[in-house]
Amino acid sequence: MPRTHEQFELIRSERMDAILTSAMFLFATKGYDSTTLDEIAKDAGCSHGLLYHYFKDKYTLYDYLVNNVAFPMIVKLIESVNFAQKAKFVLYDCLNAILNALKSEDDQYSWATNLLISIDLSIVEGTKSIRVSKYANKKVFSWISSCIERGKLEGDFSTDKSTREVTGAILCFIKGLAYARVRLGSKKFICPKINIVMDMVL
Repeated sequence: MPRTHEQFELIRSERMDAILTSAMFLFATKGYDSTTLDEIAKDAGCSHGLLYHYFKDKYTLYDYLVNNVAFPMIVKLIESVNFAQKAKFVLYDCLNAILNALKSEDDQYSWATNLLISIDLSIVEGTKSIRVSKYANKKVFSWISSCIERGKLEGDFSTDKSTREVTGAILCFIKGLAYARVRLGSKKFICPKINIVMDMVL
């Protein structure tokens, strides 16, 4: 009996999910340059040809993953934060939401965090290995920087510290935690308290 349209759509959706899950894990653990489409196809349990049916090249897959999976995941994490409050509380609540996600059983939050911060750190370092995704471009770095600047004007953050350096330090710190969470898993991972991160800007 021929498959129905709904059955074909379900199969397509399941294949896409498998590809995206494998791609996000490999990009987060190995990096963009060290990950190949062959590895992604093998991990996803599909053929190379099928993967090319969905994505024309590695960057197209990476770009889709960042903009349609990783970035929305982080946005969802902080959707309950009150952005009208003082900058120090906004930064505290957003970073705390990310730390709590890293402590959760859901591996994908650590993968998503690692991907997005890798992009922003490539901007800071001026590397060209990762072509920056058009929507995520500078989102995290610029947002943290602007939050720190506002906190300085409000008198809550140290004006003696370089905003760019502090932002870079926070990103490196969170990326290190995300990478450790990826490698260790939720059972062995130990997440520091939010105050350790906030001490960088106070």
